[in-house]
Parts: sequence; structure tokens; C-alpha cells
Amino acid sequence: MERLGHLINNSVSNSEWQPFRFVRNGIPVSHLFFADGLILYASADLDQASFIQNILATFGTFSGHCVNKRKTQIYFSPNASPSLQTDISNFFGYQRVECLGKYLSVPVLHARSKCSDYNFILDKIKEKLNGWASRTLTVAGRVTLAKSALAAIPIYFMQTFLLPKKVCSDIETIVQKFI
Repeated sequence: MERLGHLINNSVSNSEWQPFRFVRNGIPVSHLFFADGLILYASADLDQASFIQNILATFGTFSGHCVNKRKTQIYFSPNASPSLQTDISNFFGYQRVECLGKYLSVPVLHARSKCSDYNFILDKIKEKLNGWASRTLTVAGRVTLAKSALAAIPIYFMQTFLLPKKVCSDIETIVQKFI
């Protein structure tokens, strides 16, 4: 995978690959490697698609690896025209999706979030609380337990996105009822 990263970085340096900017003056992003996956970012046009295909083919020649089209998904910005999305999806042969799902329980891409999108965090906290015999603990024991174990759940998700105030107050309410 290091070789693929090198190929991508060289093509970005040579202005052949046009990385994606999440905000107008933001840092351009061309790729993200994960333990078991890869996300590529580029401008949505057929020239870029062709260039990316060539880089993946070059990497395949060097490494013997190839892209599994059944496992690979393609996501487009809402600003890309539907016809262009179809053309690029057909060019690659990848499944077009509206959402890339979750990685390590965190949504990869998400639209403007609603409080209901974070119900899974509240559910995790409730599930953890239901597993404890809180009646046998003193108040100090319940406070310590809540601080140590429950605080880690929302913090993990808050590393990636900002929780709405309503969700934070719901978490506080759940913890207060436990204590």
C-alpha cells in the first residue's frame, strides 16, 4: 500500500491528480489509508477517473493486487450531475452509494446531522448501564463507575464529529438517573 500512496502523492505533486477539498480553502485530500481499506478523493470528471484507473492498474502490476469491484463503492458529492455520476460509475464498474456506511462504528460521510443520528450513542450508554447491578453500589461507586466507563463512549465519537447539545443533555440525563 505504501507504493500506491507514493504513486498518488507523485501524481498530486505533478498536478495530474486533482484532490478533493471538503471546504473552499481547505486542505486538499487525495487518499486515506485504513487498516483494511482505502478511500480515494478526486474531482468528479472522466479524465480524473481515467487517471485514477491508470494508477490503480500500475499499482496492480507492481503488487499483484487488484480492486474487488463487488466490494468497492463510489460516492459523489451532491454537486456532481447525475449523468456524470452514472458515466463515472459505469467507467469504473463500482456500485454508486449515497452513504459509505461506518468504519469502527463511526459514520464515514454524513449529511447535516440530526439528533436522531446519534441515538446509537444513547443506546450504547443505556445498554452498558443495564448490564450493571447499580443497586448494590454506593452513590460514590455509581459516580466513579459512570465517570470511568460511560465517559469513554461519547468521547470516542466526539473525536470525529461535534455532538449536538441535545444529545449531550440526554447523556447527562441518563447518567444522572443511573447515579
